[in-house]
Amino acid sequence: MAKIIKKGNQLEEEYYAIKREQADKSAKNVRAFCKLAFVSFAIYGATITVSIVADILSIAFIPLTMCLGFVLLIAAFVYFAYDSLESDTDILIAGINGERTATKVLSTLPDCYTVFQNVIVTYDNKKSEIDNIVVGRSGVFIVEVKNHNSLIEGDLRDVYWRQHKVGRGGTPYTDEMYSPVKQVGTQIYCLANYLRQNGVNTYIQGIVYFANKSCFLSLTGDSDISVYASSDSDEDRLCRQILLGNHNLDLRSINHICKLISQL
Repeated sequence: MAKIIKKGNQLEEEYYAIKREQADKSAKNVRAFCKLAFVSFAIYGATITVSIVADILSIAFIPLTMCLGFVLLIAAFVYFAYDSLESDTDILIAGINGERTATKVLSTLPDCYTVFQNVIVTYDNKKSEIDNIVVGRSGVFIVEVKNHNSLIEGDLRDVYWRQHKVGRGGTPYTDEMYSPVKQVGTQIYCLANYLRQNGVNTYIQGIVYFANKSCFLSLTGDSDISVYASSDSDEDRLCRQILLGNHNLDLRSINHICKLISQL
């Protein structure tokens, strides 16, 4: 089993930060709702008292009850309204699930391989957060993980791909996504130059892995960066490409590269 070294937990940190923000917002909404309800009932009680004293209860009661109900209805709507933060947590949960799926796949590599996760590399004013860097006898690999659950179309050479999704209301729509192949290209550039600055000149193979089984790819064109999809049961092919890589590294080089990556 490959050694997994997690360098950061950015997605999980963002997720818990949003959940804390949601909890704070919910608490504020509860307090505001209680205050509004108290004031409304106080006004209602005072008006009933005045109506009884003035002997106009029959005239004031019905419209007053309707107004009070309307106020409380608005308050309830505000309290239970859709929170936009929820969609942010959905995105983060999807990313976290994708990372966990990829970890499960990459951990099946032999124990002579090391997988560094969530590594941030900066070079030439370009900053890249790399999901997975795999280092072993067959070379160095970058594995970028995506967890989309849609149909994705595009050309491997294009900067943007088309993503066909279905909205919350069941309405289909098309959106653009930045090509993960281009994203991995930037990651390779940053990591390769960082290693080169520290005396290591080695080829880095890029891989994109769509971890969600509900994601289907329709891609054309050629690229040096491989693209795999869980919906096509590509996990074995992904691991096989890593194991059969022909950029052989000796133990000394492997240890040196692992040490450099550990310092990031």
